[in-house]
Amino acid sequence: MTNAVRRFLVLGMMTLATATSCRRGGAPAPETAPPEQEAAGHEEALPERVNLSAAAISEAGITTWQVIPVDLEHLLVLNGTIGHDENRLLQVASNVRGRVAGIPVDLGARVRKGDPLILVESVDLGRAREEFIRALSGYRVASQAYTRARTLLEGKAISTGEFQAREGAYLGSKAAAQAAERALHLLGDDDDEIARLRSEVESNETPAHVDPPRLTLRASFSGRVIERKVTPGALVEALQPLMTVADLGSVWVFLEAYEKDLALIHEGLPVTIRTEAYPQETFRGRVDYVGSVLETSTRTVRLRATVDNRTERLKPGMFVKAHVDVPRPPGEATGSLAVPQSALQTLEGRSTLFVQVEPGIFERRFVEVGHSFEGFTEVLAGLKLGDLVVTEGSFVVKSEFAKATLAEED
Repeated sequence: MTNAVRRFLVLGMMTLATATSCRRGGAPAPETAPPEQEAAGHEEALPERVNLSAAAISEAGITTWQVIPVDLEHLLVLNGTIGHDENRLLQVASNVRGRVAGIPVDLGARVRKGDPLILVESVDLGRAREEFIRALSGYRVASQAYTRARTLLEGKAISTGEFQAREGAYLGSKAAAQAAERALHLLGDDDDEIARLRSEVESNETPAHVDPPRLTLRASFSGRVIERKVTPGALVEALQPLMTVADLGSVWVFLEAYEKDLALIHEGLPVTIRTEAYPQETFRGRVDYVGSVLETSTRTVRLRATVDNRTERLKPGMFVKAHVDVPRPPGEATGSLAVPQSALQTLEGRSTLFVQVEPGIFERRFVEVGHSFEGFTEVLAGLKLGDLVVTEGSFVVKSEFAKATLAEED
């Protein structure tokens, strides 16, 4: 065996012995830190401050605002949409099937209470009127027979049993006539039409010309025709919507209020409405409904305000901004700590402000915020008078904190 081979074997045995010794009694391998320690280390990795050069501050357009007591007018600014006042919205429909014989009013026309809107010719209505005429005629004959029988009973010319039979026929015909009249009312005939039919029966006159049985659908209040769904000659079913009339003198405005603002809101609060269509005009109303259910996806509650709209400038479907005048909580000072809303950022899921503590040095502050009014948000904790908070460019400072965090992790 050569010397080179001997040296190679000795070296291999020494290496094997060293490895075995390490496995049995050598220094233990480093252990992995528990997850909670890693999480704690990650939280600690977020720096308290970042440093920006004057050139970076100028390029990013970073500006600061000194914290002073602010007397905020308590106005909640809410987004909303305009809808119809459903108490002044009429869906016109016929209670009988038939054919549209005429539409006296056009789309957009103004109508007064009682004006005719749609004329419907109906065979079913004609049968109901004929039934009323028959019932009314039978009642008239039975009434005369009952009166005559009562006179004969007083003279003992008929028996009591015969009188009761005629009385029963009279009461039955009276009930039949009343039921036929109620049926006409349910189908849509008004008192004037029923009085005309009654007059024909009482006069014993047969009309020389019998017009097709027509039902006149009339406006139940004054308003404007905002929708027409049929044309003359169209066949319609009972209760099919034919036309919509709305009184736009007042509208409903539906607003979305955030959960955190619910304590400030109640029915009766004054509301001022502004629109993009008429930026120089305001429309006033009051909150008359506060929703009972919270929308889980947006964390908002629906409000409704009734707003005067006699000029009819507000159109259903418009987007609006509403200023809700909420009362100042009792005991609240006239001035409170507040910052522009543009200063607030979210860091690690918490509301955060960036405070300039020295030229070019910015410190993060987790703060507790209150309500927002007039573009300002109340700060309840985490801030003090005189602090310089970043307003414009706060997102840039937030990005610098993120970069610093990544650099420390590396």
